[in-house]
Amino acid sequence: MQFFNTQKPYSSSVPQNRFQQLNTVYPVLAEIKEKSWFDTIDQAKTMIVEPDTTLFSGSASCNNFMLILEGTIRIYQTAEDGREITLYRVEAGGLCILSLNSMLRNKSFNAIAMTESNVKALVISSESFKSMMNDSQTFRDYVLSTLTERLCETIYLIQDTAFNHLNMRLACMLGSLFERNQGPLLKITHQELAHELGTTREVISRILKEFERQNCVKLSRGCIELASAEGLRWFSEPA
Repeated sequence: MQFFNTQKPYSSSVPQNRFQQLNTVYPVLAEIKEKSWFDTIDQAKTMIVEPDTTLFSGSASCNNFMLILEGTIRIYQTAEDGREITLYRVEAGGLCILSLNSMLRNKSFNAIAMTESNVKALVISSESFKSMMNDSQTFRDYVLSTLTERLCETIYLIQDTAFNHLNMRLACMLGSLFERNQGPLLKITHQELAHELGTTREVISRILKEFERQNCVKLSRGCIELASAEGLRWFSEPA
């Protein structure tokens, strides 16, 4: 999981507002008072990458710990037939559990991490990460709580994939996207939805056509318009 293909080199300068920005995005970490923490952040390198940049791929070991200040990273897997499924996303203020697993247990996981937007992050060495795990209870508790939360999310993803019909999962996802979008029009392709749910574009298109026949959505090229929130909720409820 070694980072590569970054569009800009690491910066060795230490901006005056580094701690201020870090504490705003990661308020829990503002409670750390150990001198080793301040030294670690002072020595951290700034990484800035553009959208659609692969940060890690395959099962290589990870030797960096990232604190994301801006942007979003998608973690996903691919199948031999080209299908993709999103495992989770890491946004500003979050941690990548696969990187944590690699550093804590020296075990890797075959996945891909790709930026979905401009990403700015502080990069800490594996040695400094392990030192902070030993030196700071606050840091250690934060890392462990993040692992626990992601585990619960993973269990939900497995349950959702194993026990819920795809039309229900798609309806739930669309409902969440419309709510987050705060508007009736989504700019998203059938292929992008297929990548999120681990299926094919053809299957997604077939289900969306059924939603359209039931007057739940209106389809156009690259867009999905909400026609009936109540109708979409009906598809998202268990039979």
